Amino acid sequence: MEKVTRIRRSPGGHDLNGDPIPSTEDRKTMRARAVAPGTSKPYTDVGRNGETVEYTVYFTRVVDIADRDLLEVRGRTYTVRVADWISPFGTGRRGIVVEATRKVG
Repeated sequence: MEKVTRIRRSPGGHDLNGDPIPSTEDRKTMRARAVAPGTSKPYTDVGRNGETVEYTVYFTRVVDIADRDLLEVRGRTYTVRVADWISPFGTGRRGIVVEATRKVG
């Protein structure tokens, strides 16, 4: 198990009176089942269009993470793509696969 941090940013704005509303950043530490370098074959299309998949992060239970979030893995921050995994063996087991990507070009 490895600890990673989910970062969810909410943009600021203005209230009805025109006063500024500050942006917020919510950080939540989560336990990943595993952190693997790169990507696995079923997810190679994620890393196209100037993105490089740095890590694939596996969670064995449902966690609060979405595509718009950031994920801090081993001290660096990445954008994420989230996929729901369901066992192909009909056992009903589920998990979450998160592709941690960085822009490279």
